[in-house]
Amino acid sequence: MPSFYELKMLRLFEQYQLSDNARTMFKALEEFKTARMDEASLGRLIRLSPNNRAALVNTMVKCASIMKDKPNQSKYCLDIITSCGEMLDIADKPTQDVGFPGFLKLPLEIRDRIYNMYLGNYAGAPIVIPHPKKNSCACAPHEPPQYQWFIRINLSLGFTSKQVSNECLATFYRKRKFHFPCACEMNYLLANNALLKSTILNLMFHWCGERADVGIRQLQGMKQLERLTVVVSKTTSRLPTPREEVVRKFFGNRRNANGALTESLGWDELIAIRGLNHVSVHHIDKRKAERRTDGDRRSLENMLAFYLTRKAEDDQ
Repeated sequence: MPSFYELKMLRLFEQYQLSDNARTMFKALEEFKTARMDEASLGRLIRLSPNNRAALVNTMVKCASIMKDKPNQSKYCLDIITSCGEMLDIADKPTQDVGFPGFLKLPLEIRDRIYNMYLGNYAGAPIVIPHPKKNSCACAPHEPPQYQWFIRINLSLGFTSKQVSNECLATFYRKRKFHFPCACEMNYLLANNALLKSTILNLMFHWCGERADVGIRQLQGMKQLERLTVVVSKTTSRLPTPREEVVRKFFGNRRNANGALTESLGWDELIAIRGLNHVSVHHIDKRKAERRTDGDRRSLENMLAFYLTRKAEDDQ
């Protein structure tokens, strides 16, 4: 069967006086045979254009007439008639309702935008306060509801299929800032939620608790973590580091009852974190605990910014 370019080279379109629509359809058939156009697209060219369908029918009638008057043209006329019939057969095939291709077949970028709209991940979105885990520690929780209304976030989409769950929750964890009421609670959630630990970028915690050193140590392996906010209070220094505890057995309390921040449980683990983009230190809310001095807050922020924003290789 001759190709479109062969028919064009032999000037059969002009010789048989075929219409421009017929020429267009034979070019489309050539693209279909060379896999540059799919079958559905070829069929739509005929179904959606009465002129294209009429051109194919008229071409078949015209070639049949030429075959009768000029038998020597039968070879090319028969090939053209066969090609027209093939295209009409494709157009008349029953169409299947494709519908929505399926959520997981959408590009990841589009799925990510859908997750963000569903979760309300917009600029300035509220800080996430995880639901407290009962009996995990004795530290004071976040402020009770009479001071601030907590808004529950609907994460039902995150508990469907495994792939949707991982994508949805990962998007949520990456875009929101998480605020933990103590280092113990932070340790519990990071140790029991691998996806949270591997995707969270912005984290805030109150430096206190009997497992503060363990909780802060969790942050050392989080290479993706970018921003860290440390909230301090006089409760921060209630428990000393193991080194300071040994020293106090022989020297007693070398400072006042509140202690120094550098002697607080978790100091060694905190100062060993590396690779962050931004570090800040905030005072605790007055309703929750007694505040430290502004000098303590500023000095700690300067020191953490100096060490925690360094790269690990800079220490070598």
